Amino acid sequence: MEIRNIVVGLTIDAVDADLIALAVDLARHHKASLTGFVAAQPPVVASMGAGDVAATLYTEQLNEIEASVAAARDKFAELVPASIKHKWEGRVQQPALGLIDVARTADLIVLGSPGEVRDDGYRTIDIGEVLLGAGRPVLIAAAGSAKLKASKIIVAWKDTKEARRAIVDALPLLKAATEVQLVVIDEGNLAVERASMLDAVAWLESHEVKVRGEVLPNEGGAAQSIASAAQAADVDLIVSGAYGHSRLREWLVGGMTRDLLATPGIHRFLSN
Repeated sequence: MEIRNIVVGLTIDAVDADLIALAVDLARHHKASLTGFVAAQPPVVASMGAGDVAATLYTEQLNEIEASVAAARDKFAELVPASIKHKWEGRVQQPALGLIDVARTADLIVLGSPGEVRDDGYRTIDIGEVLLGAGRPVLIAAAGSAKLKASKIIVAWKDTKEARRAIVDALPLLKAATEVQLVVIDEGNLAVERASMLDAVAWLESHEVKVRGEVLPNEGGAAQSIASAAQAADVDLIVSGAYGHSRLREWLVGGMTRDLLATPGIHRFLSN
């Protein structure tokens, strides 16, 4: 796989210049095109019989969203140099659903770290929904970071389809890294875990990745063990499978994925 098309998902209320700079740097490094995406949806639904008050409120919210999308487009155009092939996708739509739709044009989706405040997905991108629905790898950038070094990478390995998919999707980054550490958490079946780890290491080596494997003790949960190893090794990026499932119309990410999303100060590359 090569990274030739990148989509950066932006928040309509606070277009992140650092996130755009990181996406631009990635696009330049991989000679990729860059698409800026933003979307929002009025929380008030206009419908026949809803009444004049609801219809007026909907129109006001729609006008505000359209103006905010135009402002985000202008800022994106201002921050992306002409040397980078780029385009814009601004929509009046539920943000995660719009981004999942646009994801068919992408090799990689770049998002900012999740904030503490949620608004039911009307104006912000639900990262869990995108992870489980886009069918594309997602890079969640560390807050305030304008560059992805990725010279040292930790791969959180478990013999699952999600982890297998993640190392394939991340291969362009893994091959460019100077040091890759593939770690598996000791969950009580060490012989099996070590065997699958060694197979994954051998597969990466066959693709000319400079990698070593290690079994980590489970101290405070898998995500905490991985984050501690990443901090000790001074790595810039964690690669992992994204685990979860859908229940009716609700997207649910598993505990480890949720904990990795909450890990501050480090970039996370996740595939489902």
